[in-house]
Amino acid sequence: MPVTARQRQVYDFISRYAEAHKLPPTIAEIGKQFQMTSPASVHSILSALEREGLIKRIPNVSRGIEIIKQEEQQDEFEIPLLGTVAAGQPIEAILAHETVQAPKNMLGRDRMFALRVRGDSMIEENIQDNDIIIVSSQQTAENGQLVVALIDGNYATVKKFYREPDFIRLEPANPQFKPIFIKTPERIQIQGVVRGLIRNYNNSARSV
Repeated sequence: MPVTARQRQVYDFISRYAEAHKLPPTIAEIGKQFQMTSPASVHSILSALEREGLIKRIPNVSRGIEIIKQEEQQDEFEIPLLGTVAAGQPIEAILAHETVQAPKNMLGRDRMFALRVRGDSMIEENIQDNDIIIVSSQQTAENGQLVVALIDGNYATVKKFYREPDFIRLEPANPQFKPIFIKTPERIQIQGVVRGLIRNYNNSARSV
């Protein structure tokens, strides 16, 4: 539930007061500022602000209101960057131990992880060399989905997935590259489906 105009006014007053005086206002001072004669009215607004995660209250303390800083990255979540994947010929899977910040709109129900792309076989899917793809961990995929596949247990690649009657086709998105045909299904393991990517421009991440 979004905060009301009055709740926002109280929040702004608390913020300004705390910045000016280096401590938060009391219930009485908030009530006086907004001509609220009943402390219960002030408590009601503070409860709403606390529910919204804007403040934190410390019980039984006269000035027990703490402003919770609204970080710029509050709409992001941290996921592991597990290594490198090829957008080209399959390369040996490389494990890393880093994390990246990804937008929450990429968050799926399954475990999420990230991989750094090497190669340009997927440029028509807007995936370029050194991009970071956000992957939802799953072992199955629908035809046409962009997947991370492990071939023969060692070689990782990102391609479009198609299951044909006699083989599995991993399709690039660059006419300079040929599809990969796999006739033995046991040779391929789907590691996940690509949900989005992060591209760095001047050290700032952008979701595409």
